[in-house]
This record gives sequence, structure tokens and C-alpha cells, in this order.
Amino acid sequence: MARTPDLERRQELLDRIVVYLADNGLAQATLRPMAAALDVSINRLVHHFGSKEDLITAALKRAIDQQLAVQDAWFARNPNLGVVEFYRRWWRWMNAKPEHLALVRLNYEAAALDTSVTGLAGEVRADQIGVWRHSVEQRLLAEGVPAGCVELEACLTKATFTGLVLDLIATGERKRLTAACDAWLDRLDHMIRTAAAASRVTTSVPV
Repeated sequence: MARTPDLERRQELLDRIVVYLADNGLAQATLRPMAAALDVSINRLVHHFGSKEDLITAALKRAIDQQLAVQDAWFARNPNLGVVEFYRRWWRWMNAKPEHLALVRLNYEAAALDTSVTGLAGEVRADQIGVWRHSVEQRLLAEGVPAGCVELEACLTKATFTGLVLDLIATGERKRLTAACDAWLDRLDHMIRTAAAASRVTTSVPV
């Protein structure tokens, strides 16, 4: 079913809001300057999204959906894409264009800022990190990492990548951090291979 013109206008406006927030951040986000920058009325923002908190929540979900579309395209071309190559691609994608890194930074900012600053519900903040961690859990499991280890390893994997991204956002030192990312991914690859091999040995031992 085709979207109504009102829904199409909302989607187009939401995409512009995502760009605005990615460029300007969440800490000082208010409707009046946002409306002025987007050349729309505050009433139009309220009509489509309700409160500022509802607007930001919708924008954050859209930002995640845009990033999920990127990785979905990778998996469509290569359904067996491993975790290590998955993160290598994310690192290259983030460094390819400033707007890519800005989009990622928006989700990290939402997760880090206190609720008193953004007005976002706790589960909205948690989703900025959790949606990626759960995906990694499933990928590690598919690569043979034992089920009892995947939650911990996914948590460590996501935390390490988050640290690299935050360092990149803060310093812009791509050469140093790309080398660190490559070294970490080599270690992650070794861990996955070792854990998968140990799991195969354990399951093949007769009871």
C-alpha cells in the first residue's frame, strides 16, 4: 500500500531532522532553532512528531534504521559475512564520509547523555547500543562460538568498537585508530577461530 502524502512528508522531514541532529548534536536541541534551520514551522514539527522528546526518539530510530540498511545490503550480498569483516566494513564506512561518522555519533551521544538533558526514556538510550550487541551475539553463534560465551564476547566486542569510535570522534586520529582497529580485529578473529575449534572438539568427544 502506498504511503499517504502526509506520511511521505513526515518521512522526508524526519530524514532532514536526522541530518540536523547529526550535525548539531542533541544536548542543545530545541524545536525553535531546529524549525528555523529546516525552514518549517514549529507547528509542523509538533503536528508530525508531537513533543521534542518524541521527535528525537523518532529521529534516533530513523538513524538506526539507516545504518541497519547499510549492513543489510552487505549481508544481502554475502549472507555468511563474518563478524571480523563486518566490523572492518563498518570502520571503513564510518571513515569514508564525514556524514557517516556524524550519523554514528548521534546514536552514541543519545546513549551517553543523561535523561535530564535529552528527556529520552532509558530504553531508548539503551537501544542505541543494544541493537548492535544482540546482532553480534547471533553472528558469533553462527561462527561457532559456544552459546555460553556469546553474550560476554559480544559485549566485549561492542565495547571495544565503541571505545575506538569515541576515540575517533574525540581526536580524529584515523591513522592511529585504524591500526588499532586492525590489530583488535586480528585478535578477535583468533578468538573466534580458537573458540569454534574448541567447541568442535568438545562436541565430537564421545560420551
